Amino acid sequence: MTAINTNVGALMARTNARAADAATENQMRRLSSGKRVNSAADDAAGLAVGNKIQSQLRGIEMGIRNSNDAIALLETADAGYATTVNILQRMREIAVQMSNDVYTATDRANADLEFSALELALTSISDDTKFNETDLLSGGFKGTMRIGNDNAEVMTIILDASDALGTSGVNSIDTQANAQTSVTNLATAINTLSGAQADVGSYINRLQFNLNNLSQASVVAEKTLGTIMDADYAKETSNLAKNQILSQAATSMLAQANQSKQTVLALLQ
Repeated sequence: MTAINTNVGALMARTNARAADAATENQMRRLSSGKRVNSAADDAAGLAVGNKIQSQLRGIEMGIRNSNDAIALLETADAGYATTVNILQRMREIAVQMSNDVYTATDRANADLEFSALELALTSISDDTKFNETDLLSGGFKGTMRIGNDNAEVMTIILDASDALGTSGVNSIDTQANAQTSVTNLATAINTLSGAQADVGSYINRLQFNLNNLSQASVVAEKTLGTIMDADYAKETSNLAKNQILSQAATSMLAQANQSKQTVLALLQ
């Protein structure tokens, strides 16, 4: 049947042209954004999974930052402990010296001046060792560190106060007897402080292993997220070329379908 009101060829060509244009726009959107999923319409399930993985990834990355902050705190405390040990070693050295009976009262008084100054240095380190204005050695420190994405990934850090380690009240060396007592007290303080340093070292090692684990988890999460969300440029450029050709072909066929009805005019002449 020859008719002009309904041009089936033109209708089919127009429909195919619209489909090709829509597909071309979709490919361009993916290529320009670098993402395969730009909206829920692209892949609703993939978008939901991608959002969950993105949340997990950001939590892991913050866990890495938190772990590094915790390590920085512990390194600050360790520096304070190390300096305290050095001071105690020097104080014990002087105390051992003044335990010898060859020194006069004047000699002991002179040595006690350095000994007392070192005691003040111990107090200064205890009071001044801070991290983000938080005291670490004065009164001790106890804190819970969030070192991962989940609520269960926490770590409790406990730092003993310097006074609790026997670094206060180490007597004096103004007499031979006091010097001998100080030798014993200082040896105990050094041993106890060494234990506190060992605790700090164990915390740091644990955090380092946690950082390694989080770094690997971050790589896996990013890889998974990329698989779901990222555009495959080889595939998308191929589809773009195909749809551009289809769009051009559909437009050409629409023009020919419209031109085919011009033959009806010959019947009217």
